Amino acid sequence: MTTDNDDLRRKIDEAKRRLPLPQLLEKLSLSEHAKKGACCPFPGHDDKHPSFSVFQGEDGFWRYKCFAGCGKGDEIMFLITLKGISMTQAIKLYLDMAGFPPCRSHKSREYPKSRESRAFPESLESPESPECPVSLVSKGQELEETVKALGTRNACTEPNRARKWLWQLLRDLKAIEKAIDREVEIAGFMPAFNEWHRLSQRFLDPAKTRDDYLAEFVAGLRKVRVPTGEGDTLNKALAAVSTRTNSKLPVIPGLPDAAESWRRLLALHWELSSRSTHKNKTYFLSYRDAAKAHNGLSHQLAYDITLAFDRLGIITIVDKGKAGASGGKAAEFLYLLPQPADEKLQSENRHNTKPAPAEEQRF
Repeated sequence: MTTDNDDLRRKIDEAKRRLPLPQLLEKLSLSEHAKKGACCPFPGHDDKHPSFSVFQGEDGFWRYKCFAGCGKGDEIMFLITLKGISMTQAIKLYLDMAGFPPCRSHKSREYPKSRESRAFPESLESPESPECPVSLVSKGQELEETVKALGTRNACTEPNRARKWLWQLLRDLKAIEKAIDREVEIAGFMPAFNEWHRLSQRFLDPAKTRDDYLAEFVAGLRKVRVPTGEGDTLNKALAAVSTRTNSKLPVIPGLPDAAESWRRLLALHWELSSRSTHKNKTYFLSYRDAAKAHNGLSHQLAYDITLAFDRLGIITIVDKGKAGASGGKAAEFLYLLPQPADEKLQSENRHNTKPAPAEEQRF
């Protein structure tokens, strides 16, 4: 099946044959820079000695590089750097300059306008991002706004963690594609990368350029196999709850004689919290999945018990989600009770001994 991304890639490749970098520079009245040794044409670089090079790669396509640090790339990246525009704007400008007829606005096909036009997953198991990308979709945000928010939420805030948070951003973006049931053009995801890179700047490897991280980002979109919200976290949590004897179920503060269904549901919240890899230990759970904690528990009763937990100060409902048999959306929670000492040790051992996911290792 041909995707929008495939069509765009073919257009860009054809544009590079019609208007290679030397001819692009000539159209921009920068032909004196279209050689292997020239002064850098980018704004803000007062180049006194030639540090800019235009060359043809082994694949036949043209590239540039500023050896003083302005970056490297192809025709589109040149336009982005020269004019300070977005990837989307640069692609449109380049295709126009290469003689392609204007395309209809990406906006008209990037995003369903209403939540009812798509079916969204009900259950999302402890995604690492502060707000699940699918829940952002269901709030009706435009794609650019949504992915930019994901770039902000996954920004690196400590040294040596850039790869982890870039990988999580990629998983979040793949979850967006799954939710809208189609591939998104690279240009559609660039606001996420731009925001992530801007906010992560202090903690990035100084030996890497923006283009290096961009290459990792684009390649990573093909490597992700498990989008945020997928996996077996919920199933593992439910299995752990099912094996607990009554004596091992948590006691509910203020309700020492609470029914087993209440205590098993609370145990599920604890299991999900202990497995959360999000910085703030939040996790996601739909009420239909919550009902699986105990035989005979309906999703409506699970919802009512959850509200009681919130009132008792056991959990905080960070995002209420949407309950219902159809069109449901997982809610986001934060578990507030301290962990028992023995279970805290088990949780720490589980996280410390578990090898890094194969997906992350391959990135």
